[in-house]
Amino acid sequence: MLSNKINSINPSLTLELSAKINKLKKEGIKVYNFTVGEPDFKTPRYIIDKTLEYLDNGIVRYTDTSGIPDLREEISLKLNKCNHIRCDKDSIVVSTGAKQAIVNSLFALTNPNDEVLIPSPYWLSYPEMCKLTDCKPIILPYNENFKVDVDILNQYKNSNTKCLILNNPSNPTGVIYSEEELLSIGNWAVENNVYIISDEIYERLSYDKEFISIGSLSDEINEITITINGFSKAYAMTGFRLGYSCSTKEVSKLIKRLQGHITSNANTLSQIAGLTALKDESDEVEKMIGEFKSRRDYIVSKLEEFDIEYIYPAGAFYIFIKIDQFYNSTINNSLELCNELLSKYNVAFVPGIVFGDDKYIRMSYATSIEDIKQGLENLQNFIVDQKI
Repeated sequence: MLSNKINSINPSLTLELSAKINKLKKEGIKVYNFTVGEPDFKTPRYIIDKTLEYLDNGIVRYTDTSGIPDLREEISLKLNKCNHIRCDKDSIVVSTGAKQAIVNSLFALTNPNDEVLIPSPYWLSYPEMCKLTDCKPIILPYNENFKVDVDILNQYKNSNTKCLILNNPSNPTGVIYSEEELLSIGNWAVENNVYIISDEIYERLSYDKEFISIGSLSDEINEITITINGFSKAYAMTGFRLGYSCSTKEVSKLIKRLQGHITSNANTLSQIAGLTALKDESDEVEKMIGEFKSRRDYIVSKLEEFDIEYIYPAGAFYIFIKIDQFYNSTINNSLELCNELLSKYNVAFVPGIVFGDDKYIRMSYATSIEDIKQGLENLQNFIVDQKI
């Protein structure tokens, strides 16, 4: 008999959509694909050049399990200077992507049957990560601002509650928590002895105001916070698979011990690329962020024209669009609606049920403005057809 644990992990509900997208492409049909969760820009040239230069030396060895010391030092400098999180390089463990950093953290923090609070809508991997680590995911509702708050946390906390996963900025909604909201959540966590795993992978993609890390708000909050980040979104380095966690030295020692028996260290070349990304940042990064903001603004303006509800995205590169008003005798849920949009209008979105909310679909704007314009025109055609 094969693993019951792995069999309990839900397969992606988007596999069916992906297969249909690929089938249409093979038939020569243009699909306006808004499902992609990675930047459509090239990795900045300065990162590529330095990595190739290192590779030309012909010596690519193992590194320390927690990462190259220079990289960990640069990450800690970044967190202190930009995020105002007090830490040093021994607080940092570099991992094979932010995904591994989150799983590492869950293993380090939880025991079997501990409960992990996950605000909805959530990134689809969080509940499955909990299952892998033998803890129990508890899905929380959202308030009128599509966020979690202390009132909600109090309703769901019990003696088994071990930690809260906070995704800020949010995938799939793009909402960003204010300093006041974060302080309230952080103080609640301190008072209730609940750890916070703060997934901040989209922090550089904050368009309207300065991003605030929850770990920066007080030493007490920082003590119970594991800050998660990486290089995929801000530096268009998704394929490098490079992320990190920042925690107390007690937690980081456990994470390092775990990682030493799984991946040893993150890919050495990826670590060199990450070190270069932080030390030698060029204006390419800010230009990319500016382009995402421009696309966000265009999409918001068109959805206003369409008179369709959406959650305003202050960050990341997604917009969550409300579509349950189009449910009828043939379209009963977000997956069926996405199938309809793909098969008849050649536009691909991710169904909201993937993120725990069947009333919405997620649109990624990590694609060209030309495709965005045509894709939105096709979406408008769908809306018009529903009114006939």
